[in-house]
Amino acid sequence: MRVVLQKVSQASVVVDAQTVSSIKHGYMLLVGISTQDTLEEAEKLSRKVLSLRIFDDDTGYGWKKSIKDVNGQILSISQFTLMARTKKGSKPDFHMAQKGPLAKELYDKFLRMLQQELGAENVKDGVFGAMMSCSLTNEGPVTIILDTDDPK
Repeated sequence: MRVVLQKVSQASVVVDAQTVSSIKHGYMLLVGISTQDTLEEAEKLSRKVLSLRIFDDDTGYGWKKSIKDVNGQILSISQFTLMARTKKGSKPDFHMAQKGPLAKELYDKFLRMLQQELGAENVKDGVFGAMMSCSLTNEGPVTIILDTDDPK
């Protein structure tokens, strides 16, 4: 499972010219699910997303508070293209991306874990499988890649 986490002051997602979700202060997550991922990986990454300390404290010093500490929001977007392999040729290979129904099931569980901690009103998402236009203002800029296959 791979998550690209961006700290944002605002983010939104549009499908068919309609804004389906938007947030203010928090994270925009791009979430890729591989054929090897399990509930254990989803649990691990949800805990990591919720516990990362990348927000300023009350004195303006960074890296002190988590998204829970600052009452932030999350906009999560499913993105199978994060599983692309580009080692050979010029066309991405998506064979490591989980198939739609199975990916959606694990993605929905990941969202529910985030919602249990932050509240459903603070965790939003796009439309699974849809062509989406995402917009954000990246603060910092802070962008962190979380990957359950990363040995670190």
